[in-house]
Amino acid sequence: MAKTLTNIVFYSPWERRRIARIVFALIGLSLIWSFFSDTLLHQLQRPVIRFPYVDLTYWGMHWLGIPEFLTGNFWVALIFDGALFAACIGSFLAPEKKLYVWSLIVLYFFYFITFNTFGTHHTNHKIGFLLVALPFTVADYKSFNYLWQGLRYFFLFALADAFLWKFFRLAWLHPNQGLFIMKKNAAAILYFETNSWIAAVYRWLLQYPGLVNAGYLAGVVMEGLFIIGFFTRKYDKYLLALAIVLTLGFWLIADAYFFQFMVLSLTLINFHKLYEPRRFASIRKKGDMTPV
Repeated sequence: MAKTLTNIVFYSPWERRRIARIVFALIGLSLIWSFFSDTLLHQLQRPVIRFPYVDLTYWGMHWLGIPEFLTGNFWVALIFDGALFAACIGSFLAPEKKLYVWSLIVLYFFYFITFNTFGTHHTNHKIGFLLVALPFTVADYKSFNYLWQGLRYFFLFALADAFLWKFFRLAWLHPNQGLFIMKKNAAAILYFETNSWIAAVYRWLLQYPGLVNAGYLAGVVMEGLFIIGFFTRKYDKYLLALAIVLTLGFWLIADAYFFQFMVLSLTLINFHKLYEPRRFASIRKKGDMTPV
């Protein structure tokens, strides 16, 4: 049974295992999505243009030649992708096996760096899957809970920091900031995918700039509300709803896919309330507990 300490829900090993199943299932779905979007390493067609930018981690990886080795040979890339899927499946089936979890983290880290550098754009959304597996690398359930709560604060910081960045740069004072963001990010879709449904949505929205700008300002305010989470967990369920709305807003206005980063919003869910009634009912059904 989960314990509560200073308003923090400590999940039991039983609950931890079920949370792990959700996490690794979502990572698996993300990898399947990558397969169908042709962005696994064996699908990159031996890329040559790289973009390490000014990140020492990327430079170090290129100095070691790891991205080039993984993508330079089709069979090496295919074996790597297969190992990535296998580690994810192993982590899902046996989340208590640290070898599977660590293998997934290391392989996904290589995939994360290689995907970004050869994609010539350092995307941040995949880092959610890279971090969310870390709490499952420890055996002690208390350490797991502290790491899980640490991810909650990291998630809150990411969104609150986005608000502070916009606030102190006075972007919210620009009358057409939301409209300009949409125009910049939707231009390619409007040009290359003229007949798509999303292009039709953009054409409609561009006729109502006030609506787009209002949506942008609403998003800024919603990001600021995540500061509340640093002081209380009482409103976590509402912050979870806001996180979902923001993800859809990022996609619609900025054509930015933050769905994978939002896996960290799982830390806002009180799984104890979800699992404990079911577990209690299961125990009673088996006759292991007699109600008083």
